[in-house]
Amino acid sequence: MKRIIPSEKLTPEGCVQLMERFWRDQTEAARTPHGLALSVPLMYPDGLQVTVFIEWTAPGYLSLTDHGKTLGPLVEAGMNLDAKLTGILLSERVRMFDMHRRGLVLMKDLREPLQGIDIQLFAESLVSISHLIYRNEPEAMIDTVADQTVRTIFRERKLKPIEGALLSGRVEKKIKVDYYLEARHPLAMEVIKRRGTNLGYIEQWAWRWTDLKNRNENLLRGMVYDPDIQPFDSPILEIGNSVCDLFCPYFETDKISGFIQSAAN
Repeated sequence: MKRIIPSEKLTPEGCVQLMERFWRDQTEAARTPHGLALSVPLMYPDGLQVTVFIEWTAPGYLSLTDHGKTLGPLVEAGMNLDAKLTGILLSERVRMFDMHRRGLVLMKDLREPLQGIDIQLFAESLVSISHLIYRNEPEAMIDTVADQTVRTIFRERKLKPIEGALLSGRVEKKIKVDYYLEARHPLAMEVIKRRGTNLGYIEQWAWRWTDLKNRNENLLRGMVYDPDIQPFDSPILEIGNSVCDLFCPYFETDKISGFIQSAAN
């Protein structure tokens, strides 16, 4: 076996310099009416950069806060922060990271002098909390009219799908779907509950549907949405229609009903 000789250009000191340069390039600070805003090289699940706000509360004391930029998008996406398991997970993290919560705002009180590690740990804590939506999405989401419509159609046809079923793809071994019907042509359905255009979310599901189809070519795949809270544009509609056997708004009940019936035919 040929021995690989490490490059002399790459040294421990050089690696440290690379990271220092990265932090300088990706970190921005600006004054605000109440202190400073510091954007750090960390990202929320939606790809937005994390910003930590530093505000002085009393002589010798300051507060780190996110101004609601962590929990706010989760609520806008349809997450119910009062759901039992979500509330427990959120409270645990707030306590674990020594924060406190005021509505949707997360805060941490500190004494001066402020240390760089304080900012880093607070920012990482925000990212950890923001991933709650991926850890507990089904139970955390608020029930929607689209979900109610799909359940009604299944019930009218006297069919009992498995809710929250875990399916295996060729690559991913656990893909959770809202409804799974074991039939002659097995059927999986997902009701989109997040608010907004959610291009990244649809792209993620395009991969999941393709992976599931690669594992079981007979699988019927469907997604239902509410155009009042998900105003999809052409790219999203094209992606959905290209990977799903059904991709339509919830009020097209005849189309949804026919799709469900096709599983038994």
